[in-house]
Amino acid sequence: MAQAAKVEQELSGVQRAAILIMYLDREVARSLLQRLDDDDVAAVGLAMGTIENVDSETIEDIVADFVRDLHEVSVMPRSGIEYVTGVLPEVLDERRRKELFPAIQRRVSKEFEQFIAMRAPISVAAILRNEHPQTQAVALALMGPENAARVMRYLSDEDAADVTLRMARLRRIPGELADDVMNAIREALGRQDDHLEVGGIDRTARVLARMRRKENGRILDDLADADVDLADSIRRRMVLFDDLAALNNLAVQVVLKHIERDDLVLALKGASPELVDLFLSNVSSRAAEDIREEMEIMGPVGRARIRQAQERIVAAAVRLAEEGSIYLPVGGDDGDDEEDE
Repeated sequence: MAQAAKVEQELSGVQRAAILIMYLDREVARSLLQRLDDDDVAAVGLAMGTIENVDSETIEDIVADFVRDLHEVSVMPRSGIEYVTGVLPEVLDERRRKELFPAIQRRVSKEFEQFIAMRAPISVAAILRNEHPQTQAVALALMGPENAARVMRYLSDEDAADVTLRMARLRRIPGELADDVMNAIREALGRQDDHLEVGGIDRTARVLARMRRKENGRILDDLADADVDLADSIRRRMVLFDDLAALNNLAVQVVLKHIERDDLVLALKGASPELVDLFLSNVSSRAAEDIREEMEIMGPVGRARIRQAQERIVAAAVRLAEEGSIYLPVGGDDGDDEEDE
């Protein structure tokens, strides 16, 4: 083995190429030489004339090095699944591509599983509710355990129990049926993707917040006659925590007197640096230091808790603004009415 390594080290690059070509099948060697220019062919040919009595270990090492180098620069897919889905159809003859490839692809492809993983589980569950329970079971079995678990959380207890029983009884299904189910789910979810997110209550609240107070107040009063809960939800979301950045220092100090310290710490945990500086610049330096330290040692906090704390502070600020205790510069200026009229 040591002798083979010594011989290999003494070989030049063109000699190694010559040995590789000599080792290849004649048809493969012919195809390779056709892709070299005349100078390279001449150099390889001359190198072949200098080679004699190369042992099998040296040949194997040269071929192994070639395969390793080829892997580093190859554009071929790095995983077997990528090769099956991207390359194998091209190298199979037409008969095998039609007869064998679909069965191979079904067993190795993760495409459907990845497709479902990119969709909201509640949307997938909504699609499945319209399908026959047996189709639901097949779809859940095909989408992978993680996806199926997420989707089943949005099924009713009765439906989840039924589909679990059906999945447990599944053994084998025709490949064509699997294709039909996956294609149907893809198509249905694809149609769902073709929608624009317009915002609902949050977007409506932001629209009204930019209107003059007496205008949005009139709209909300009329809305409350039809749906008091909806009107209240919109009213509460017309001002966001980030909007409090428009408060002056005196207004912030007033707000601080009407909120809980725990709410302030939670709210600032999820706030912009500008808002953190605004609020903490209006408390004592010792209190600001304590709050910053508490925020740091608190660790990760759920977004729901942060949002609820921010909403309570916003509600206090809005109430103070309505009472006239502070000025909250959000929305249009009621003083411009005469100009529009």
